[in-house]
Amino acid sequence: MKSFKAWAGAFALASAAALMPLSPAQTLQVLTAGSSAQFGPFAVAAYSLATAGGAKAFHYTVKSGSCASGSTTCYASISDTRKVNSITIPNEPGNLWVVWSTNGIWAYLSVDSTVGVRAFQAQPRATLALAALSSLPLSSTSNYLFWADNTKDTALTSAIYGAINGKAFTAANTDIRAEDALFATTNALVTLKYAQPNSNNLIGYGIQSHFKTTVATPVSFVVSGKDPFSGDTVSAPITIPVGAAPITILVNTTTGSGAASATNLRVEENNTNNASALFSGSGNCAGNLLDGVAATVALNPVLREPLSGTMNTFDFTNPRADGGNSQETGISGNNVPPGSDGNSNPLQLPCGSGHRYRAIGTGDEVGGVQSTLNGVGYAFFSYESVNTNANYKYIQLDAVDPINASYSTGSLPSCPTSSGHFNCPIAPGKSFPHLRDGSYRSWSMYRILTDSNGQAAAQKLVNQADTDVNLNIPDFVPFNPICRTSPTGADEPGLDVYRQHFIPSGQTGTADDGPQQAAVHCTLGGAHSLPFLTLGGVDPTGKNTENGGDVGGIIEGPFSATHQPTVPGPVGGRE
Repeated sequence: MKSFKAWAGAFALASAAALMPLSPAQTLQVLTAGSSAQFGPFAVAAYSLATAGGAKAFHYTVKSGSCASGSTTCYASISDTRKVNSITIPNEPGNLWVVWSTNGIWAYLSVDSTVGVRAFQAQPRATLALAALSSLPLSSTSNYLFWADNTKDTALTSAIYGAINGKAFTAANTDIRAEDALFATTNALVTLKYAQPNSNNLIGYGIQSHFKTTVATPVSFVVSGKDPFSGDTVSAPITIPVGAAPITILVNTTTGSGAASATNLRVEENNTNNASALFSGSGNCAGNLLDGVAATVALNPVLREPLSGTMNTFDFTNPRADGGNSQETGISGNNVPPGSDGNSNPLQLPCGSGHRYRAIGTGDEVGGVQSTLNGVGYAFFSYESVNTNANYKYIQLDAVDPINASYSTGSLPSCPTSSGHFNCPIAPGKSFPHLRDGSYRSWSMYRILTDSNGQAAAQKLVNQADTDVNLNIPDFVPFNPICRTSPTGADEPGLDVYRQHFIPSGQTGTADDGPQQAAVHCTLGGAHSLPFLTLGGVDPTGKNTENGGDVGGIIEGPFSATHQPTVPGPVGGRE
């Protein structure tokens, strides 16, 4: 009876909360989907905006399961209603956070970069699909440690639920440009032959994980022009730069793992591309493809799906650099549904005495490396996604450390918590020193796509993410220079490198690295200006000239405050 009374009381409180009206000021600011890499920093930023001016803020989080027929854990997903020849697009599940206060509402569905870009560029635009309000679970604490005041999750009110459920996305967070996402999608559908029969190469079979039931479905879209399904006009998105983060190479360190002694993966050292030999399988997964490992060790590479922004960035900056073989070499080409080929989908392709495996999503990739003896893989670095674990470590790339100034044991740095939330501040200008100086070759540029209606709110959120990142979870080098917060403090100079843009194969247009931004003016520590050291985004007049892909583009910079970057024009290419 006591349990029943407690449950009834909790239910009454939840019901009362669900009936609370939506304040006129609680308007939808940003509803975005995309890169899991930006999920945490943007939660921190949204909460900062929600609590501005002393406003009381609330948050709700949920981790979704599969959206396959009969699933009871498909709590939050992307709904894309386009179809061709009666072939429909399956809902794409993702983890969700929602933040709200009288300052507004922000929500983020974590999927993959390419999926987020596709959802935003679809015409009609894709929407957020939530399970019934009554069936959304409420964590007893919180699924994440993003909230500075250590508050617990709050059930969505009916007003907040109604403000986001079924609504079209206003933005997409991505770690590759829309042009690169389109190239990755077309590559998966046509070149790798994942397209379903009778789909006109518009909808693919689900690409399966070896480790879980997770799938990723290639679906066509355009950056601009006519939607390939509806024929409706699609406008090119407004692209707002966020910052840059390294992709780290991970190896399994379980007891008995020969890969545990690895220290380095060579791409251009001594004119050898061991990344290509390892991840394409051409080197028979021999252990000596990693420096420090015996040739007799059979490595087990864990690959991401070809839609993944991380996969494409890693592929073009490492295995495919200077004409090397892609990770997808020898994997598909069969145009078969999942399961009918014992090796390709899900991927379990023999490679010497080892195997090449497939993971879908960062968590699956990290877990796959962690659980596979002699496993080796890669993931973007973030404090909440790639954290300290005794069963894996990171290694160097071409003898350059991706995270620290110098390499030691490969132990991944952890982010300590303070009062129940992430608290790992870093001095301005000190994160990822070898990304900043241009010597680390494999990194992603984070961006948010939006349109003229969502631009102001998206830019405000990006600015807040750049301001907060060094103070909480320094997951990326901020694009924007940031003024010091005390007279004796240090300024954050912002990103000092960029990648040359180019027009991906099969696309048209003129490559443009983007404009120079207007300087930031500071007052603390004496009036001074911080020039933008890099290129990209929207110029001071509001013109978005940046165009083309840049995954694997040649690295330009670093630049000094007195030597500003110049736009090289249409010249560009991959490394």
